[in-house]
Amino acid sequence: MILSDPSILENKTFPVIIIGSGPAGISTALELDKYNIETLIIEAGSRKFNDEQESFFNGYLNNSEFPDLNSKRTRAFGGTSYRWGGYCNRFEKEELENWPLTHAELHEHENECNKILGLKNYHTDFYIREFSNELNQYHMRFASNLKFEEHYYEEIKNSKNISLSLETMFMEFRGSKNNVTSIKCKKDNKIFEIKSKYFVLACGGIENSRLLLWSQKKNPNLFNKNLQIGKKYMDHSARRGAAEGFLNYKKLINYFKKLNIERDYYIDCLPRLYLSPNAVFREQKNILNTGVYIRVQNSKHNNPNINKFLRKAYCISPNFFKTVLEEDKKNEIYKFKVRLHPEQEPNLNNTVKLSDKVDPIGIPLPKISWRTSDQMKLSNKISLISLGNFLVQNDIGRLAIDEKIFDINKFKFKFNGNHQIGGTCMGNDVNSSVVDKNLKVHFLNNLYISGSSTFPTSGHNHPTYTIVLLSLRLANHLKNKKNI
Repeated sequence: MILSDPSILENKTFPVIIIGSGPAGISTALELDKYNIETLIIEAGSRKFNDEQESFFNGYLNNSEFPDLNSKRTRAFGGTSYRWGGYCNRFEKEELENWPLTHAELHEHENECNKILGLKNYHTDFYIREFSNELNQYHMRFASNLKFEEHYYEEIKNSKNISLSLETMFMEFRGSKNNVTSIKCKKDNKIFEIKSKYFVLACGGIENSRLLLWSQKKNPNLFNKNLQIGKKYMDHSARRGAAEGFLNYKKLINYFKKLNIERDYYIDCLPRLYLSPNAVFREQKNILNTGVYIRVQNSKHNNPNINKFLRKAYCISPNFFKTVLEEDKKNEIYKFKVRLHPEQEPNLNNTVKLSDKVDPIGIPLPKISWRTSDQMKLSNKISLISLGNFLVQNDIGRLAIDEKIFDINKFKFKFNGNHQIGGTCMGNDVNSSVVDKNLKVHFLNNLYISGSSTFPTSGHNHPTYTIVLLSLRLANHLKNKKNI
């Protein structure tokens, strides 16, 4: 149901209050609804996105590579799923080594996750499998067409257990003796408090840290001063034009057949290939995980751009092309470009803090201190070299790597800023994390954080699938509380 009267909110105690209506908050509420647990979602924005709300997302950056903070986030029902491309990918088992959760625990509610995201064939279509001695192939572009705002607004509106209050701005947590008792909010120019037994902060990667830091400052007796809030902030980068090359498409297909590697339509119909260094190779080279996105372009030899490229490539690899030209197999030669999508490692110096400037309701805006690392650049270089060696060793093609990638000082990333990760990381050690494996804030009994801000590591894949998995796991943890 939709609640619009502040007096209803302040005169009732809700079993669970969720702050934020993005994929994390909606998924938790939908799961609790199955167990007839009453939940209130408060959303600072309206049902539909509007530019006026984006002034709340201003902030300050120490790095010009990072995008502006308000163009990558959305203050409306559905949250940043407004900007979501629908990509759904899982963390590999090896990537969860520094998580307090096992792979099995994380994926315990995978069936429900697939339903929420509208992924009918995820079990059969998703894969990560061996491609070479050093590289894995994975199905990166498994995408959902579901839009959270369009798909779930009416369901929540008609729900008996879920209440939604739009244009209701969270201001701070209040409480004492390790318990949050209420949240201070503002709606229709009225400031009031809403009470609950359990609270879930699900406002996104940067906002979770910002709002928690502000509540810690306003209520020092409630929050432990040593909580690592805002530390280890991460994001995913992109490096377009990292390399380009050519391959013999028939030889590539034969390679798949020889190793009995199952192909998918991205190979046969819309040639794309998604690779990443495997766990053994990463450990040997001490590198981070990196997505290597290969997009094959039109190969027809009567295309002047392809002909120009082939003439240029012939100078680089005459022996390879001598055979091609002699056998008149131009139509089997495909040009491709490579884009990199690397993991960023957790770094204590990459932080979200409070600035001296405030948003329209007086809460300090975020100040982001964030930089890339030499290890990220090295990981990208080694991954590309591995791809180049694979093409040569199997006589499938050749790769030309941008020379700047070999110079750490010239190597530049383009950061999308779409995947805001870390800042309220989960872990077993209260001195190096903010929440435990159940997403409960350390030293507090009834406050939970949901979203990619809880990821201890970023991996290289898109985070939404894991966000929903964690949100469902949180709901199933809460349903077992005796006093809910």
